[in-house]
Amino acid sequence: MNILMILSSPDKTGLTTHTLDLSSALVQLQHKVTVLTCVDAVLNKEQVHFLRQFKQNGVNVIVKTRKNSKLSKLLVTAAFLKEIVTHRWDVIHVQSPYYSFMPWILHKKFVSTLHVNDLIPCFYYKNATHLIAISKETKKFAKDIFGYSDDDITIVNHGVSLRFASELTEEESVKEKLNYNIPTDKILIGLVASIEKRKGHDILLEAIYNLPESVKSRIHVILVGSSKDGKTNSWLQGLIDKYGESRVTCVPYQDPAIFYKLFDIFVLPSRLEGFGLVVVEAMLSNCCVIRSNTEGASEQIISGIDGFIFENENINQLTGILKQVIIDDFLRRKIAKAGKIKALSLFTNETMAKNTIKVYNKIINK
Repeated sequence: MNILMILSSPDKTGLTTHTLDLSSALVQLQHKVTVLTCVDAVLNKEQVHFLRQFKQNGVNVIVKTRKNSKLSKLLVTAAFLKEIVTHRWDVIHVQSPYYSFMPWILHKKFVSTLHVNDLIPCFYYKNATHLIAISKETKKFAKDIFGYSDDDITIVNHGVSLRFASELTEEESVKEKLNYNIPTDKILIGLVASIEKRKGHDILLEAIYNLPESVKSRIHVILVGSSKDGKTNSWLQGLIDKYGESRVTCVPYQDPAIFYKLFDIFVLPSRLEGFGLVVVEAMLSNCCVIRSNTEGASEQIISGIDGFIFENENINQLTGILKQVIIDDFLRRKIAKAGKIKALSLFTNETMAKNTIKVYNKIINK
């Protein structure tokens, strides 16, 4: 197939990571994939990183440059429309939902993925010929808010690259910890997420603060991620000053693979998700995973078997789970092993790509 994916911008979000994983896996399955995207006049380091990754993985990239003006946005829109009509695409897959009006206005069939349950009905969002929902919750949201029928939605869970499954030797692990000034003798608790209230950094830090001192003395916390607008950095620093003391290391957004390999415990305390791609990355990396019962949780984890699920914003419950897995080394390692086995079975990017191809065939034959 000749597949076009439309991505608003290659930035530090799970949407971009998912697009990279899916397009790369489709290339491995011998399909031709082109990503149509937009960058700033002066590329930032995240845009440079992701563009390089797409190209290294065999994905063709068409890049349009934008400036912060209405005229520039109109010109970019025109450029995107031209690319859609100029080439013969077997499938158009809109990853950025507010760009779905583009194939719609050209009367083109297209697939779209609903990544998170916060879309607002507006002119820029148009219902796809067929929708990919990434969890049961996003499917329900699409039906309730946008009027999709069951026949026009397929659930395809996110999958991630097998590169997350490789493990470090003890010597390599110590070396990486020293490189990032991370203690080598502590149980490491990690979170990979953009710095915003939705991701629940405050929930995690307060839950850790409430642990007995004898338990807290055994851990160190690593927060990997950056602020989308720069305004939330002070919010996070205030939380660290209040709860974290010296037990927290903050690392700006970068490829998180090495950090998952260092974490013993991964926590996703989000207030709202679509699926929680980072959870799958952590499971595949052999972390003991704890997450809130937001979107995607029940499809990823059987609580107490291959991970743990706590009630959204229930800080006391999270504290209790953390205490349990910090104290009990055997339980922590057992849960991590079960999570990895499950992720290898259900949540690889190859599985995701094969299931996505089935969706593409539906609209080609429609």
